[in-house]
Amino acid sequence: MNDRYFFKNNFTKMTLHNLFVALTLSICFIAKGQSYQIDTFIQNRVKEFNIPAVSVAVIDNGKVVLIKSYGKSNLEYNIPNTKETSFQLASSTKLISATALMTLVQDGKLDLNEKVKHYLPRLPQTWDDMRVMDLVAHQSGIADLLGLQYDFKTPNSAVDTAIARPLDFAPGTKTVYAGGDYAIVLKLIEEVSGMPFQQFLKQTLLNKLGMHHTIYNNMEQDFIYRTYDTIPYAATVYKWDKEKRQQRIFSMLFPSWTYPAGGLFSSIEDLCKWAVALDNNTILKPEFEDRMWTAAKLRDGKTAPFGVGWIVADHNGELATGHSGGPALSDIVRLPKSKVTAVVLTNQLELRPFLAMMVLDLYLKYKK
Repeated sequence: MNDRYFFKNNFTKMTLHNLFVALTLSICFIAKGQSYQIDTFIQNRVKEFNIPAVSVAVIDNGKVVLIKSYGKSNLEYNIPNTKETSFQLASSTKLISATALMTLVQDGKLDLNEKVKHYLPRLPQTWDDMRVMDLVAHQSGIADLLGLQYDFKTPNSAVDTAIARPLDFAPGTKTVYAGGDYAIVLKLIEEVSGMPFQQFLKQTLLNKLGMHHTIYNNMEQDFIYRTYDTIPYAATVYKWDKEKRQQRIFSMLFPSWTYPAGGLFSSIEDLCKWAVALDNNTILKPEFEDRMWTAAKLRDGKTAPFGVGWIVADHNGELATGHSGGPALSDIVRLPKSKVTAVVLTNQLELRPFLAMMVLDLYLKYKK
């Protein structure tokens, strides 16, 4: 063998090996830096805002780069919070519902620009100009049914009340975040899909992604009595009493007619599966995902703050989208162009500062 060739070949191998080791160590250092900074940030917020349990995750280009759970999901029984613990998503439910709804658009069964009356013919004449996009982007003008504080026994009774009341404003003329739009969204999905909403959500999304800890509790109220399904892995929601300096249990009732908009429980592990599916276009093709976080237009041409259920904004010059719920029982932020998503779940109702964007910023800071 030529000694010169042997030396050169092995030198090249050693150089590449050393480069690989250096690169690996660098990546590990950055990853540890990210994890440490986020861990410190979360633990400080837990102490500051008396949060019993927090779950956090970061998903980057189809990979779960961080997933961690802190604290107790239930204080009475000292149950630890895990990646399988399901938290009340509240209004962040809309992101899951929107993903499922867009499969109908992708399959050619639903057109966002079509009149709602095309799918639900019995609607009143005053709704003639209302489009599907007006519903999902909170610009329909439908009365705020939650604000009425009526005890609707069925989704149909909520829809009937919405139809009977005059519109608050002409469809598409302004954006108002209210509780009537998604009662009609539920009716629309059931009409187009031919199945009950919860069955549609399971069949279209949850079962396909293995989201086995994502579920509704089907709570019902009759006078002073509340009944709901048991969810053994669900986190109890607490409200911090500042005067007594103690946690109090808080119960949120989401009527079934609001289910596309709120009430879904989900775990950090399941939401990672969903975010990975968005990155990898497992459920939706890129063009249909883009439609979800493309801001709607009002009739005067102005840009609205919502896409298909997703809040659309700008963060450091890049499109940012997501939603929070509860006000901060759940907080989800996504940068579609970078394909980076941060998810934070908590069981403290009194938490006001939203944490997901701060987690995302810490991750990106140490990624560079």
